[in-house]
Amino acid sequence: MPTTRVPRAPSVDFDVWGCRGSRGLTPGRSAYGTRTSCYSLLGGEDVVVFDAGSGLAMLGAALTREARFSRVKRVWVLLSHAHMDHWEGLKDVDWFWKRDRPLAVTLLGTAEALQTVARAFEPPSYVPLRTLVSGGPVSVVEVPLRAGDEREVGPFGVRVVALHHYSGEGATKRVLDAVGFQVSRDGGPVVAYVSDHEPPRDGGGAEESLLAGADLALGDAHFARRDDERHGHGSQEFWASAARAHPKTLVVAGHLGPLLADSGIREAASRHGRRLPNFVLAREGDTWRWNGRERRFGRRGSRG
Repeated sequence: MPTTRVPRAPSVDFDVWGCRGSRGLTPGRSAYGTRTSCYSLLGGEDVVVFDAGSGLAMLGAALTREARFSRVKRVWVLLSHAHMDHWEGLKDVDWFWKRDRPLAVTLLGTAEALQTVARAFEPPSYVPLRTLVSGGPVSVVEVPLRAGDEREVGPFGVRVVALHHYSGEGATKRVLDAVGFQVSRDGGPVVAYVSDHEPPRDGGGAEESLLAGADLALGDAHFARRDDERHGHGSQEFWASAARAHPKTLVVAGHLGPLLADSGIREAASRHGRRLPNFVLAREGDTWRWNGRERRFGRRGSRG
C-alpha cells in the first residue's frame, strides 16, 4: 500500500534585530538590546522586515554572514509610520552600500511614511536611496499602503490595519498615519505586528483584529503599566493581558522604553506576566523558529 507524503511545513524564522522604543541606548547598557525597532520573518528567498530602525544594520550583516540567509533574493520592508526610529536604519544597512549581491528591496508604507523617508534622504542632508544603488545589483522601489489593504509579498500575505499613534499632547498633539500588519504564509504561521500603538481603554482596538488567529504577536510595550500609557504607546501590562486572552498566541513585548532600566523591565514582566508561558520580552539577537508539526514558535537561540 503506497504511503501518503505529508507536505513539509515551510521554514519560517522570526528574528529580533532591534526592540528599543523611540531612541537607541549606549551599547552594553541593556541585556535586551540598544537598537531601535526592527524584526524580520525569513522564508526561503524572501525576508519580510517589520520596521527599519537601527537594528536593520544587524539584519543586513546577517544576510552575508549567516547561512540561513544565503538564499534571500527579495527584501520586503514594512514601515509602520513616519517616526525616525522606525526607518533610521536605512542609512546604515549594508545592502545599499555593497555591490556583491543582487537584492530586490521593496519599501512598503503609508504615503506619509514613504514621503518622510524620501525627504530625509534628499540632498543636502543625504543621498537618495535610488542614487545609492544606481549601477549596482540592488534595486529599490516604494509601494504605498493604506489601512485595509491586502498584499502579497513573495510567499507571504500582508493585511494592513490602522493603529492609534501620535506625538505630543494638547496643542502639540499630532496624530500619525500609523499601521500594523498581519503577515501569513500558507501552511505556515500568522504573525501580527502591532507597533506603535496605544490601545483604547474601552477595548475593541485594532490590536484585536491583528491578534485574531495569530501564532505570534509583537506588541508595543513601551511602558510598564497601563496607567503610564501615552503618546501613542502601549505597556507590558496591556500585552500580558492580551497573552492571557489569547493563550495560543506567543506575545512578544517589544518597543521597550529607553527610560526603563533592565531591572524595571524585568519587574514589570514578572508582575504582569506571571504564570503566562506565552508572554515573553523581546531581546535583541533572539530567533524564534516555526515548528510546523506542533504549530507553534520555539526559541532557537540568541546571537547576543
